[in-house]
Amino acid sequence: MREERISFSNSRSDTLRGVLHHPKNDSVEGAVILSHGMESNKESEKLVFLSRALAQKGILALRFDFAYAGESSGNFEDITYSGEVEDLRAAYALVQSRHPGKTAIFGSSMGGAVALLFAAEEPSVAALVTLAAPIHPEQFPKRVLTPEQVQEWRHHGFTYYNGQRLNVSLLHDLERINVPESVKKIDCPVLILHGDSDEVVPVKEAYELDACLKNSKRLSILKGADHRLSNPTLMQQAIAEALQWLAEQVG
Repeated sequence: MREERISFSNSRSDTLRGVLHHPKNDSVEGAVILSHGMESNKESEKLVFLSRALAQKGILALRFDFAYAGESSGNFEDITYSGEVEDLRAAYALVQSRHPGKTAIFGSSMGGAVALLFAAEEPSVAALVTLAAPIHPEQFPKRVLTPEQVQEWRHHGFTYYNGQRLNVSLLHDLERINVPESVKKIDCPVLILHGDSDEVVPVKEAYELDACLKNSKRLSILKGADHRLSNPTLMQQAIAEALQWLAEQVG
């Protein structure tokens, strides 16, 4: 298997960097794009492991950094869901140019919600896997800030989250997007993975996501799993389920 470091651009002319995992002999069955979470990047342990496992099964895998993260250009303070959908669109176009066949998406946390929003706009997506994805990202400000702090964010144009600046563009974006309504437009098969001890995204959001999807879907609740899958056994379980689902859909 071969790992190719690549660069490509989004619609805002940011440089995005990623790693393409090529199957042995470049005999490609399908492709998967891996979409990381808000404070993560393409070097996430689960993304690296899953990418290599997919390549072993003959599936081209791309893990990449969104415009604010890792080796890509851009600043964390400019993060928005809509911006990440644009980044994912650029990644999808790149993969389609390399292998214009079935392409699925694996999205973790914020990356899962971004994958849902993108799939609602792009009917050619072959399948999705979401892990701990929020269906109500608009609740994020209320979970981490007091009402007074939200108003200060709106008034001053920025706030701080875990020591990092967030511009008011994120707040405005959260008020515009509607994940549940978007999800109703998705036609492809979806696997929903979520821990019942998720302290960041309540497990009830996984049940609501399942209810919003109109076609083929599977809901897998990981007993005792937190948001980051800090238990190695549960991490392995989630990756194994994702790998099997993705291989079935694009392999």
